This record gives sequence, C-alpha cells and structure tokens, in this order.
Amino acid sequence: MKRVIPIGLVALVAALLATFFTVLPASAHEVRNVGKYTFVVGFLNEPAYANLQNSIDLTICQGKECTYTVKDGSRVVANPVNDADKTLKAEVSIGASAPLNLPLAPRWANPGKYASYFIPTKTGAYTFHISGTLNGDKIDEKFTSGPNTFGEVEAITSYPSATASGQNQSGADTAALQSQIKEARDSASSATTFGIIGIVVGALGLLAAGFALTRKPQAQAASEKAAQKDTADSLRG
Repeated sequence: MKRVIPIGLVALVAALLATFFTVLPASAHEVRNVGKYTFVVGFLNEPAYANLQNSIDLTICQGKECTYTVKDGSRVVANPVNDADKTLKAEVSIGASAPLNLPLAPRWANPGKYASYFIPTKTGAYTFHISGTLNGDKIDEKFTSGPNTFGEVEAITSYPSATASGQNQSGADTAALQSQIKEARDSASSATTFGIIGIVVGALGLLAAGFALTRKPQAQAASEKAAQKDTADSLRG
C-alpha cells in the first residue's frame, strides 16, 4: 500500500524553505534597520585575519529586511539599493588609531552589495563608519565588530617564525659580510707584505750594484798597479 503525502504539507514545507533562504542574512554580519533601509555589515572574508587583505562587506536593502532570489544560478538581493557608492563613504578604525577613509565600490553582479578593501594589521575590534545620504536621507552609522555583531580580526598561525627566519638570515648575511671583509683585509695585508719584500729586495739589489761599481775601479787600479810593478822589475833585470 502506497503512502500518499498530502499536497498541502509539501506546499507548506516548500514555503518555509523559500522563506528561510530569501531572508537569511550573511553569517557573522550585523543586520540593522536604518530609517527605511536595512544595512547588513561585516567583513567580506570570514574569519578575518590580521595582515591578510579583507574588505567591508556592506549590503543595503529597501524596507525592513533583505530578501533574496536566485538569478543566473546565484543568490542575489531581491530588493537592493543601487548606486549607494555615489553618495555614501566609509571609514575603518581600531582603538585610538586615526580612521582610514575608504571608497565604496559596487560588487559585480551583486546588486545592493558594496566593498571597501584594506589590510587589517592588528587583531581586535574594528569599527566601520558609513555616512552620507541615500535618496536625500542622512546616513551616519557605526558598526563595531564583537560577539553580537560580526567577527573581530584574529591572529593567524605562521610557520616558520618570520622573526626567527629573519634573524637567521640577518646573521648569515652578517657572517658573510664579515668573511668578505676579513678576506679583503688578508689580501691587502698579503699584498702589502709582498710589496715590502719587493722593495727590500730591490734596495738590496741596488746596494749590491752600487757596491760592485765602487769596487770595480779599485780592483782595476790595483791590477794596473801590479802590472806596472812587474814591468819595472823586469826592466831592472
């Protein structure tokens, strides 16, 4: 016997699923009603890590909630506020640091969604300040990360340690430089030593030549004198 599922039950489940997927906001984002608009704010990449590129993820919808639909296989906002980047601006800040002005840019093929890219360099709670106007309505809202809003920036584990690696590399570079300096000094010292030896040898050579030159006339004179004596002795018979 086949069990027949009531058509009404199927329709109810389908309706509940459709409602769930059309109003479900992005995870770890703050949803806030701002006048006649709904703002959904958080980090574009979650979890957010220090020293990695990220962005403000801003969605602006008409009415009291954002509804979603499927277009070209992608989930998109069904009630977006477009062109908000032309009249709104964004700032990001942390602690006592001076705020950083960021331009808002529409995200391609995502109506009502905007991004402002930056690299968070510290861990902790960040504040996104959105200000300006929307269709003549003044907007001045601050969104701060935290347990009840959106995720804070976290530290990411790095390996190997950049500090240790940098110190090792620095030590290796210093040792190599010291070795090069020592080799240069040794080469210079050797060159100086050989130069001194060359000078000494040259000087000794000059002295020897001079001595030889001074001895030659004396030896020649003695030889001539001996010859003259032999001649005189032979004449005396």
